Amino acid sequence: MQPGDAASISEQLPRRRRRLGLALVGLGVLALAAQAWLEWLLPYDLAALEAMRRLSSLPTLAPAQLVWAWALLCAVLLWGLARARAASLLQTQGLAVLCGLALGSAHGAAGGPAASSAVLLLVGVASLGWQALREGGLTLLAATAVAVAAWDAALSNFPTLWLAATVLGLMFVWIDRMHIRANDRRLFSALAERDALITRLDQRGEQLTALQGARTRLLASISHDLRQPLQAVRLFAEALQARSEPGDPQAEQRRTDLLRQQMRAADDAVAMLDQFSEFSAIEQGALQSHPQWVDVRDVLDGVAASLQATHPREQLSLTVHGTRQWLHTDRTQLARLVQNLAGNAVRYSLGARPGERARVVLAVRPHSFGSGERGSAQGLAIDIVDNGRGIPADKLEAIFEPYVQLEAGSAGASRGGRGLGLAIVRGLVAQLGLQLAPVRSRVGHGTRFRVLVPADQRRTEPAQTEADGGPDTVPGEDPARLDGWLLALLDDEAGPRAALQAALEGVGATLVSAATLAQLQTALDAEPRFPDALVFDLDLGAGQPDGLAAVAALREAWELNLPAVIVTGRIAAMGTVPLPPRCTVLAKPVPLVTLVAALRRLAPAETA
Repeated sequence: MQPGDAASISEQLPRRRRRLGLALVGLGVLALAAQAWLEWLLPYDLAALEAMRRLSSLPTLAPAQLVWAWALLCAVLLWGLARARAASLLQTQGLAVLCGLALGSAHGAAGGPAASSAVLLLVGVASLGWQALREGGLTLLAATAVAVAAWDAALSNFPTLWLAATVLGLMFVWIDRMHIRANDRRLFSALAERDALITRLDQRGEQLTALQGARTRLLASISHDLRQPLQAVRLFAEALQARSEPGDPQAEQRRTDLLRQQMRAADDAVAMLDQFSEFSAIEQGALQSHPQWVDVRDVLDGVAASLQATHPREQLSLTVHGTRQWLHTDRTQLARLVQNLAGNAVRYSLGARPGERARVVLAVRPHSFGSGERGSAQGLAIDIVDNGRGIPADKLEAIFEPYVQLEAGSAGASRGGRGLGLAIVRGLVAQLGLQLAPVRSRVGHGTRFRVLVPADQRRTEPAQTEADGGPDTVPGEDPARLDGWLLALLDDEAGPRAALQAALEGVGATLVSAATLAQLQTALDAEPRFPDALVFDLDLGAGQPDGLAAVAALREAWELNLPAVIVTGRIAAMGTVPLPPRCTVLAKPVPLVTLVAALRRLAPAETA
């Protein structure tokens, strides 16, 4: 029931009672008429029949003819009163009077005072709940009582029904006013209070929704604004690292160490923002997946490379095992899942064993869900194994709850985490239709996390048209470089644009960059060939098309399906924006190795 039902019920309830009451009276009239076939169950007054013959000048009038004529007249009038609109007061009152007079004539038409008394009782009961003036119930009852008393006085030698009619009429009026209407007033008052409460709750809900929306927009704005300088910091650092010049070996080593620390700090800051944004999207059910055929080994290699780039090999050994395995899933969400598990393994392995470097292994292999017999359908198992300090047995379930962290009992404890990484893993596993195997861990020895991939999501080797693009590299080329590539860069903010251009030029690419789509088209017109790929920011400023619209515009203008990478600081948009073919989205700040790998994965073989 919706707010406002109390007023509606107060109007409709008397009308429904009127229809039901009149239907009851109609059935009673038909029952009295049916006595003509059953030898008159009620006492029949022959004197009343003779009086009706004299009044009608029909000396041969039969009792059945008289009672059925009376029943037909009453039925027509009752039907008219039931159909009368409460707004037409004159029509309702007129029909109520006619119905009452017709029903009250039962003395002469239906066999005497017994029939009159039955009709009066029936009308009194049927009028309860709709005796208001506009409904006609009181008028019907009064007209019936008057008619019963009048016919009794006219046809009986000793009239007595006038007293019974008066007493019964007053009794039914008292019952209606003191009980029925009083109960109705209490009901309508309770419904009105309920409606007011629902209205206030709806208003409060709207206020809370507006506040939640404002909070979400504020957090998204903070996230975006923080990612922009972090993007510039990281990419400038990677540009400097890629352009190392010969010189003092010790100075170069210090420079490299400082840059690695700078990138790690940027990664930690972004990881916190990513966790809050991803957890919020998962919690609200706003995360959407865009399945495609993904090489799981390639995803593991990318995650390992990004983590190894920020940790010296003397401290951390990251290895990947397994052959190429294809999975039909959302590449970005799968990479985030593995990134969270691997990052967690690295965080709790560093320093766990003094004097021994941390070891983390990422592996993918076939896995049987059934009996394991040869020829049975097999899925995949993705393992993340570390030699860290391990997880106590009583914490193996709790670690997947939000904001739960292990105690900082060693140098390998969580740094920069907020206890959301494994909660996000659980959400992503459910989102992608995967399974989490029970965690295996021994305190002081290490931990193994395993993600199971159902057989229906796996394929041994998809057709080339189903994969993202051509091979990542060609023989003889460095997969970390883009020598000979011409890239179109579109970003409305100068700082991040310059940083991204410097980083990509540092790995051998040639850049044509601009702040608006029109400027970029003008600059590209001066180039002798089309770019090999597009690198666009998703948000290009007020009044400008977003990065996806800009990609679509260039593809349509050139009639070329150029590969495109969209970078964005809005992490929630990564799972919701619809992506065209040969296009992927990466979150800022994107590591250079991840961006290069994405470009090579999307590019055709002849470009790579």
